[in-house]
Amino acid sequence: MMASQSTMDKLHDMRLSVMARAYRDQEELPAASGLSFDERLAMIVDAEWDSRRTNKRLRHLRQAGFPEQDANIADVRYDDDRKLDRAQMAELSNCSRIASRRNIIVTGASGAGKTWISNALGVAACNAFYTVRYTRLPELLDELTVFKDEEWLKQRKKYIKCDLLIIDDWLLEQVKPNEAREIMEVIEARDRTGSLILCSQFPPSAWHANLGNGAIADAVIDRVVYKSYTIHIAGEESMRKRMRGME
Repeated sequence: MMASQSTMDKLHDMRLSVMARAYRDQEELPAASGLSFDERLAMIVDAEWDSRRTNKRLRHLRQAGFPEQDANIADVRYDDDRKLDRAQMAELSNCSRIASRRNIIVTGASGAGKTWISNALGVAACNAFYTVRYTRLPELLDELTVFKDEEWLKQRKKYIKCDLLIIDDWLLEQVKPNEAREIMEVIEARDRTGSLILCSQFPPSAWHANLGNGAIADAVIDRVVYKSYTIHIAGEESMRKRMRGME
């Protein structure tokens, strides 16, 4: 037992508390004496591995900043008037597009459920151990159109380095020239580093004017639209009204 306690102490010192607990549990489990050394070691390592992956997934979910953290792609409503493609949603939720840096554009009227669907896809990405950030375009611009100090660099890196960036309320109104430049910088950087989900009430054909026309608008749209999947949520009834109808 002294040797066992010494080993457990060392595991705790190395911050391997789950392995220590699994080791202790084996000491208290009579059936474990019939297992080989490799089998016992594998069980201990598996316990630590599973714990770390669970913690990593929960950390990704917490850091993403989802307003709808409980959104689940399995709970998408496929009412006939919404005209959502079940097969497409299943394909996009497997996250293979993130590795190939493909984007998703989610369009629909106010209240159609764009935020919820984007968050459901984001949660699926976190569950697949991708890093995700959710933001609204006005909030992103508030952070990035300020004096460029160390904090600015930190915020910009947060939006560029993650595997998936979700930008809600995309181009609901015309942006200022300095804001358009910041948008272009983020989009261009992410074209090389990760995937996007953009949620907007307007289709891409209406974005050009809100970006101020010109070369910046061309650059942003070219980098986003031509490597994107599109999800359009049809229907006149808002999700809030649909959910009240279920009560």
